[in-house]
Formats: sequence, structure tokens, C-alpha cells
Amino acid sequence: MAVFAALAGCGLEAASLALLLRGGSTAAAATVGLYLLLHLASSALFALALAAAMPQHYRRPRKWVLAYLLVLNFFMPLAGLLCTMVALAVAVLWPRDQAADRFDTTDSPEFVTMRRREGSGFRGNRVRAQLSNLSTPLDERLNALVAIQNTPTRSSGDSLRNLLADPADDMRLLAYGILDAKEKRITQRIVDMRTHLHSVSDPETRALLHQQVAELYQELIYQNLVQGDLLTYSCDQMREHARASLAISGDQPGLEFMLVRLELMSGNAEAAAAALQNAYEHGFSRTRLLPYLAELSYLERDFEQVRRLFIEMAFDPSVSSTPQLHRFWRHGRRTYANHPDIARRGPA
Repeated sequence: MAVFAALAGCGLEAASLALLLRGGSTAAAATVGLYLLLHLASSALFALALAAAMPQHYRRPRKWVLAYLLVLNFFMPLAGLLCTMVALAVAVLWPRDQAADRFDTTDSPEFVTMRRREGSGFRGNRVRAQLSNLSTPLDERLNALVAIQNTPTRSSGDSLRNLLADPADDMRLLAYGILDAKEKRITQRIVDMRTHLHSVSDPETRALLHQQVAELYQELIYQNLVQGDLLTYSCDQMREHARASLAISGDQPGLEFMLVRLELMSGNAEAAAAALQNAYEHGFSRTRLLPYLAELSYLERDFEQVRRLFIEMAFDPSVSSTPQLHRFWRHGRRTYANHPDIARRGPA
């Protein structure tokens, strides 16, 4: 087809030139008009022939290629045809090098303060970011909140309480429901235990019930389910029931250890020292008591004793997650001697 179009184009082009050369002066307008018509037809045939002879990747878009060749051959008779043929020969003999790497365009990444879901399950930092980021879709925040409802409130309590002032009603009500359900679950057990306590007279049973009530109050405190006056009340009740149990059965080092933690949290150094001594005398491991002995020495402002205790205890990631604390106190006496405000720092 390309050869036929080229031959036909050459014939029409020769005919148009012959007509133009033989035309007389009396019919000049008609001769020029017929020449242009024949030349246009030949240019169209040349365009079809050249387009068919082109490599495949040069033929697109087809209509624009044909239009370009038609205009080129029409306004540049023969010269346009020769230029196009030379260009095609160069393209075939010396093709352009293809780039080894191809680049595609993509949308710019969008910065978000939360991590997108990866796989299954939730991670603590990701959940906290989702809960605190108000721009996160509500359904994702609700899913994150549901995911942490069974986690210990000691680690999720702050996030849940922050949600009590959330602008979304669903978030606010669900967070309140989770906190309230956990508190009521433990409080109901305390009520049942105390009711049972009033109905028994056996000393061993009463000691066990007092211990269980103290442990439940400790759970309320440890899980951060009570604050303010309720926290003070829970501390008093725990102390009262623990001492009542110890008064009946004194050989309870675990209960003494609970009192150690309570008194240290309350800042009562004298009571904490007595509980530490009782726990140690009743067989509680000194190794486990070392961090609390260091905290008690800090409350008593005996910083030299704090340093000696930190030197005695080796850093154990399963016990302590603060290696900086160990490095600070084990470094030497000059470390805290150069810090006059050390007395205002938190407990060790």
C-alpha cells in the first residue's frame, strides 16, 4: 500500500508540474487552481506512504502525524518529501538510546501524625497517636479505643481520661464507659469481700479477706482508676486492711511489700522504712528490695546511700527501664555533688 501510494503521489505531482509549465496566460487562474488540487492530492498520498513506512513508535498519534506530513509536503514540494525520507533513514540507522531507568509520577506523600495500619493488631504508640489526633476519621479512633479497652488502665488511663473532654460524643461516652466499668468491677468485688468479712469469725479467713480487700484497693491505685479524694481514701483503706491482716497473721512478706510501695508513693519515709524492715525480716528478697531501699534513702536525702545501693544492684532491664538512672548514680560522688537542685528531683 505504501508503494502504491508513493507511485500515485509521484504521478499526480508530475502531472501538476506539467500542467503548471504548459498553462497559458489566458487561463492562469484555472491552471493554478487545478495545480493546487493535484498537488494537494499528491501530498496526501505522500503522507500516507511516509506514515506507513515509519517505525511503529513514530506513528502515534496517527491523525497528527498524517496532518504534519500533509502540510509539510504541500508547502515544501519535493523538499518536504526528501527531508522526511532523510529523517526516517537517520531514525532507522541511528535510533535514540533508550534510558535504562524509567520514571513515573506519583502523588506527594501526605504527612500524618499517626501511623497507618500495618498488618493486624495495634501498637501502643500508634493507638495513642490515633486517639489524640482529632483529624483521624472517627471510625478509626473508635476502633483504636475499642482495641485498648482490655489493656491495663495503668498504661492507657491517661489517654482515656484525655478523651473525657473529646469533642466527639461517641469517643467521650465510650472512654467514660471503659473507665467506669473497670472501676465498678473492682469496687463491686471490694463490697462483696467486705460484706463477707463481717459475716466470718475465723481468724485465718478474716486475715485472708483483709488481705484480698487490701489487694483490691492496691489494684485501684496501681491502675490509676482513682484520683483526688478517692485516691486518698483508697490508700487509707488499703493501709487499714493490710495492717488488720498482718495483725492476725504477721508472716506475710508480700503484704509488707505492698505497704512499702504504698508508703513510698505517699512519701511517708518512716512507715516505708518499717515496712521494708518487716518484709526483709519475713524473708522477702533483698535484691528485689534494693530499688525501694534506694528510693527510701532518696526521700531521707541520704544520697551517699543511694549511690551505694545503685552500685550494689546490677542493671536488669526486666526490673528497671531507666539505664540513665543507673549511670547517673553509679558514676560517682561528684555527679550529684555538682547538682545543688538534686533534692528537688523526683524519687529514684
